[in-house]
Amino acid sequence: MKLFYLGYFSAMGVYLPYLGLYLGAVGLSGTQIGLTASMFPLAAMVMPPLWGVLSDHYSWRKQLLIATLLGAVITSFLIWQIAHTFIVLLILIILLAIALSPAIPLADAITLQWIGEHGGSYGSIRVYGSLGFLLAAIIAGRILNSIGVTSLFLLLALVFCGPLLVSFFVPGQSGVSMARIKARELLLLLRNRTLLLFILLCMVGYGTFAAYNTFFGLYLKSLGVSTSAIGLASGMASLSELPTMMLSGILMKRLGVKWLLIIGLGIAVVRWLAYATFTDYPVLFAFTLLHGISFASFYVSAVTFIDQRVPLHMRTTGQTLFYGTSFGLGTWASTNLFGALYEHIHGSGIFLVGAALCTASILGLILLIPRNPAHVQQ
Repeated sequence: MKLFYLGYFSAMGVYLPYLGLYLGAVGLSGTQIGLTASMFPLAAMVMPPLWGVLSDHYSWRKQLLIATLLGAVITSFLIWQIAHTFIVLLILIILLAIALSPAIPLADAITLQWIGEHGGSYGSIRVYGSLGFLLAAIIAGRILNSIGVTSLFLLLALVFCGPLLVSFFVPGQSGVSMARIKARELLLLLRNRTLLLFILLCMVGYGTFAAYNTFFGLYLKSLGVSTSAIGLASGMASLSELPTMMLSGILMKRLGVKWLLIIGLGIAVVRWLAYATFTDYPVLFAFTLLHGISFASFYVSAVTFIDQRVPLHMRTTGQTLFYGTSFGLGTWASTNLFGALYEHIHGSGIFLVGAALCTASILGLILLIPRNPAHVQQ
């Protein structure tokens, strides 16, 4: 799984920092950029819960993972070849988003099952994804600076071939994890007030990262920053995840899931306020280095919370429920919101809005989530 995360997030290191630049380079407006970028979280909202139930019920984790990477390779290549109008581009982006939507929930469920059987920590495995993102973002910036950002999806198709190959060798499901899901169990999961409240607040908090993921590159470009410098900032942001990922087990024991999550989102608020206030690249670059603590703390603690409170044979369902809301509904709504706002209040304004929304999420977590809610019985 280390190789899978390395390869998959290398592809994300090619895609995430430069998607906004690509969409701007092909002539899309701010609203069109927001709409196009929001197809990924929309697919993450609609599709993963379906894939999760199918995976857990029929034990299809590995097969679905292979299919999703194959679809990503084919669709990325088609975008490079035939996406010459906005409508064609939008349709192919939707297909790519559907293909990718179950990848990380499936991989996380496979990883967490392996950890449960053999020991270890999620962060020490997931850290390879941060390393892959770092290297790919920096290298892709130099490549695209030479060949042009409009070749983004050709490069993406080539990089996706790596995790596709690795997916044939990931562990399959075994033992109790292959138990069939009963409708009553799924209903009880959806009635878990603490779990659903946690997911809702994560959705609001992580939704603010949409401003960074989609529009930070465009914001830097408007300030005169080069493509390679934008890639360097994204790469170093990913590098800053490594210490938090590697120390996540220790941090979790000392702080607990709830407070590690709050610290991560609190640092995100500091980042958004800094982006709204400063315009000098060195200053913005420095605050980007806080990405590791903000995102990694949020992600590791949220995934762990879900894993601890969902029955073993429903873990993919639990992870896809979290992924579909935080990376789906929340990001979809935020991407469209920030896309519309970007045309009127530009980069500094959307980050100020993001800081306010993230603060609301933190207050909700402090007031409403118990410090040590009971674990679900397996």
